Amino acid sequence: MDNYVDNPALYAQKPLDTTATFSTFVQNCFGTSIMARPITVTKEKILSASLELIRSGGPSSLTARNLCASLGCGANAIFSSFGSIQGVRDAVRKEARVLYRRRVSAGFSLNPPFKGFGMALLWFAMDEPQLYSLVMDADMPAESFEDYADTYVGFKQESLAAITTSFNLRGHEAEMLYYQMVLVALGLAQACTQGGCHLSIPQVSEILGKNVRAFLMVIRAGADEREKYVPRAGIGPGGDVDSYAMMQSLAGQNHLLEQLHAAPRYIQDGEWVELERVLRNSFNLTFESLQSAYPGLTKGDIRTYILSHLQFSVSEQAVLLGISPASVTKARQRLKAKMQA
Repeated sequence: MDNYVDNPALYAQKPLDTTATFSTFVQNCFGTSIMARPITVTKEKILSASLELIRSGGPSSLTARNLCASLGCGANAIFSSFGSIQGVRDAVRKEARVLYRRRVSAGFSLNPPFKGFGMALLWFAMDEPQLYSLVMDADMPAESFEDYADTYVGFKQESLAAITTSFNLRGHEAEMLYYQMVLVALGLAQACTQGGCHLSIPQVSEILGKNVRAFLMVIRAGADEREKYVPRAGIGPGGDVDSYAMMQSLAGQNHLLEQLHAAPRYIQDGEWVELERVLRNSFNLTFESLQSAYPGLTKGDIRTYILSHLQFSVSEQAVLLGISPASVTKARQRLKAKMQA
């Protein structure tokens, strides 16, 4: 008798063939196959999604988690194109600058072109506040306002050409007008992007137009005419350097200076940092810049220089430094000799 028994239950206990693919199994059973549709994430899609994230939530919203959720993909799809989320941020900032330059350069097609540049800059800031902030965010503090404007605002050469064509200004005078426009435009953009005001295009046009006309009048008036109304920088009503009045005003704006002028006392080591900050903000001077210009200066020399520059008298300096007035006088003489050597 044949011992074969047709028992389906026995086949059910047979181990699965792990070498067979799922698609092969489906094809054998149903006569067809299924294939998983791959998710295609290009660099362009990543940059586009990144820009939208920044537009809606600011630069801080551009994270790997948020980007993956927006694209519906894993992190590997992003990192294979840009290496890291920082790589994405760097690429997005370059893309934002490309958009900024394209939008602002269109302003030169207006009449007058230079005013159109300022209007286009402001319109970009109002229309794309988050991207504007990303473009204007400095990697490190610039040495001067002019350096910042040249690096982050740009369009200097185009502006100078437009100024020459429209207003017949060249050289230093053309640069003065360019930086004045940038200064006004950045200030208005800051107010608009921070919610301080909402300006229409006609309002922007009027403000920039008045500013340009006023500055042109100042430039064309000539130095002699200007000084009837605005004294030269650093010159007081009597013709002398008015640093004393300036420091009196600063003293009222700084708690430590006001305190030391009102009741002189010995200055603690930690307080010299605050006095150096006042000196830096007022005269663009620091310990490092003084030592670089005059390598022979000691710490005592620099402290004497700071107090003299901040308009403290000899008797006040004696109390502030904890020495006699005669020693202060000698210290000031030594300092003068070193700085004139």
